[in-house]
Amino acid sequence: MRQLLLCAATLLLVASCATSSATPGASSPTTPPATPTAATSPPDCALQLGVAGLIPPNFPDSSAEDWTGMYESLHETGPLLGVYTNWSDSTDKAGQVPGVISTAFGLAPTYGFTPFVALGLARDVAEGGVESTVAWDDPTQRGLAEQAAVAVASQFEPAFIGLGVEVNTLYESDPAAFDGYVAAYAEMYDAIKAASPATLVFPIFQLEAMKGAGYLTGRSAGRQPQWALLERFAGRMDLAAFTTYPFFDFPSPAGMPDDYYAEIATHTSAPMAFTEIGWPSAPPPGAPDSEYGGSPDEQAAFVRRFAELTGDLDVRAELWSFPNDLGSDFGNTAFESVSLRANDGTAKPALAEWQALAQAPCG
Repeated sequence: MRQLLLCAATLLLVASCATSSATPGASSPTTPPATPTAATSPPDCALQLGVAGLIPPNFPDSSAEDWTGMYESLHETGPLLGVYTNWSDSTDKAGQVPGVISTAFGLAPTYGFTPFVALGLARDVAEGGVESTVAWDDPTQRGLAEQAAVAVASQFEPAFIGLGVEVNTLYESDPAAFDGYVAAYAEMYDAIKAASPATLVFPIFQLEAMKGAGYLTGRSAGRQPQWALLERFAGRMDLAAFTTYPFFDFPSPAGMPDDYYAEIATHTSAPMAFTEIGWPSAPPPGAPDSEYGGSPDEQAAFVRRFAELTGDLDVRAELWSFPNDLGSDFGNTAFESVSLRANDGTAKPALAEWQALAQAPCG
């Protein structure tokens, strides 16, 4: 899921640099964005909810009104907005704050959301697996990656910074690069904490892969549980953060075992975060008759099942993927219908279930 979110962030950056009236979410001299007013105030809890990814209605062919509508709707799903982007926009801008992060923090006061930042340090490759976007054995590039992370921390003092997204998939693809990342992570963690002590810093893992599962990804054959990787970050992992897509392994939410998320607490005492959560509202287009289907009611049932299975855990952040569906021409059919709204912005039953969680009283 990493590449979809990072690509979406790139599209936002390109659009936010435009000067036309279609600039997404940016103030226009003639049409300033309105400040939305929530129907009810969100609860004052340690746990915060939100959505991951900058995906407006009709993505990727969104209008200015679509972008504004997305920002105005964020208060409905919780205070957090997952802003995930590669650590560098380009070679000549390496070491600087990525543009999409600056854009998000610039818009946050107007629309009342909290950016949940994750810096991508790897990318998907066509032949399968992932590759690092940092040459960890190059002191110059390693230093620039740290410089970018510290620049984000110094300039914005964010509540959250994830360093790497689904990092255990890099471990699977390139163990040597993963070793280099782990060594650099410790240095980056310390530097971020020096710049912004209150910022929570953490790697993000892919939960189904961590469990040694992930059948629908096509990578589960021979995969072993990876819980031991958590120890590599001991003492410098403020949250145990995961993306989670249980439909990779279960035809229905009812089939998920009761300890599906509680298992995490048997491997780490760190508070948890779920940085991408999703279940499809329609069968995958490539396999419409598979038992691994999906429907609007099933997706809503998963929201309830997720709440049931995480309700007694120490979870600090939960972000659903995404505000709106990606659209059929985006290139990854497995995630075509996982969002809370259809591509045209029409609400699905899961949206009401998620809104109920976002507005629930603190336990």
